[in-house]
Amino acid sequence: NIGVEAAIEHQIQEVRYDGQEIYVIPLSMSENLSKSAHKIDFYKDESEEKGKPTSEGGKDTDEEKVLAPFQPSLWPWDSVRNKLKSALTEISVLYDVLNIVKEKHYMVTDPVSQDAPELKASLQMLAKKKSLVAAAQILAAGAERLKRVQSEMASN
Repeated sequence: NIGVEAAIEHQIQEVRYDGQEIYVIPLSMSENLSKSAHKIDFYKDESEEKGKPTSEGGKDTDEEKVLAPFQPSLWPWDSVRNKLKSALTEISVLYDVLNIVKEKHYMVTDPVSQDAPELKASLQMLAKKKSLVAAAQILAAGAERLKRVQSEMASN
């Protein structure tokens, strides 16, 4: 993400021994934009990285190979065009998202039913019966252990 705006705050270039700070004057918007433009690698083509298929089903023809060397001066500008197009798409998406957040009538919640699906009474009774049987088994096992421990204590 690259911001076109220049930095608002002055950066400190030097602090002298007497405590005086020397500030760097921030770049103007055009200087900042030109500095950011110098960082772009114009020899790197994004369309090749994405692996876009050619019109012939992925096969290069002799005509396409012949046309490419004759237009080397246009190639960096195609890269710039592609990058500007992708940046415009991202800005448009951001603008749409901000409009949706700003305008509350775009964000309408649909009512959701809070009713739980009702199970058949026989299934509910069966589930309760299984739960009670499991609880009874746990209590019986605990009571059995307690009786064993008490009988061991009485014999010692």
